[in-house]
Amino acid sequence: MDDTDRQILQVLRRNARESYTNIAQQIGTSEGTVRARVKRLMDDGIIQSFTIRTAGNHVKSLVEVTVTSNVHTAEVAHQIRNWDGVETVWEVTGENDIVVVADCPDAHVLNEIIDRIRSISGTQATRSRLILKEH
Repeated sequence: MDDTDRQILQVLRRNARESYTNIAQQIGTSEGTVRARVKRLMDDGIIQSFTIRTAGNHVKSLVEVTVTSNVHTAEVAHQIRNWDGVETVWEVTGENDIVVVADCPDAHVLNEIIDRIRSISGTQATRSRLILKEH
């Protein structure tokens, strides 16, 4: 991956629906180059999906999860990743093992996600942080 790939990814992180023509103009290359590189980035697994961020009255939160030492963190993360209201799941280093980004229509749905996480065998603790403003 070179600087051109990184520039393409930077544009797509801001707007995954940006046209290849507009990306090419922004980074100073051709539309064909952008198209070919995006395809290669997808084929190589660097771009895994295109997604959206919603605005409005949703409750967005980081849920930090700690699991016991005899539990495979990846297995817990895979259980959580496709639940309704779950935007992203990361395996992380540090005090916690997993961070879940939840985007829910209300606090009740967020609490249901937290309860489901706590019910997974081997989950030791959760800690939640509401996201107040996204820039």
